[in-house]
Amino acid sequence: MDATARQMAIIEIMKVEHSVKISLLADKMNVTRETIRRDLNLLEERKMVRLVRGGAILNIPKNETSYEKRLRVQSKQKEEIAATFCNYIEEGDTIYLDFGSTCLAVAKKIKQFKHLTVITNSLPIINELYKSKNIQLFVLGGMVKRNEGSFFGKEAQNNLSSFNINVGFFSGSGIDVNFGLSNHSMGESDLSREVIKHCQTVVVGIDHTKFGTVLPQRIILIENIDLLITDFVADDKVLEQLKNKTRLVLTE
Repeated sequence: MDATARQMAIIEIMKVEHSVKISLLADKMNVTRETIRRDLNLLEERKMVRLVRGGAILNIPKNETSYEKRLRVQSKQKEEIAATFCNYIEEGDTIYLDFGSTCLAVAKKIKQFKHLTVITNSLPIINELYKSKNIQLFVLGGMVKRNEGSFFGKEAQNNLSSFNINVGFFSGSGIDVNFGLSNHSMGESDLSREVIKHCQTVVVGIDHTKFGTVLPQRIILIENIDLLITDFVADDKVLEQLKNKTRLVLTE
């Protein structure tokens, strides 16, 4: 396999996995790590990937991707985050699930519980849970964002006013040690910030590819997150900073 074919193969792998490690690529393609490192450097120069410690992640445009497309990205990691989150909730809890594909992964996992109350603003989560007899489901309602299938606005915030929430689960499109969890949409982010005020415990679940990304709408600072769940943190310095600011749990 020549260099061009190998680099195309790397991109195809990353379209599925989104992130790659140099050591695994070298073994898979039967070449040296130095060869893979050169390939990734060239791909970064073409702005196709972004190098991280020990590997690379696929470059994603800063504009918001469709919900359906995000469901296929890092799906295994999202399932692992959701499974880990289930260790921190108890029967009888009232849980808020925010919009987003990682939150949908949580909705699929919590159906194992026998008695939960779930509040959400997400139509995909509603469709996932409304037939579950063991889950009492409350829908905030409001205006609909079509590409996300989520509700937001003053109506949603007003419907929230009488709830006390034991655990709120949130995700996002970006997270940074200094700038916190962030997202694209003002309307949905306004609701997320309001929900946080009603939560005893705030949990954020987000995969490693979102680290270092800062988007316009800040949801919450790292130090105000009670529990941060992720698959891994590539940068050792960032890892230590996170541990100093919040309770960090890695799924790996």
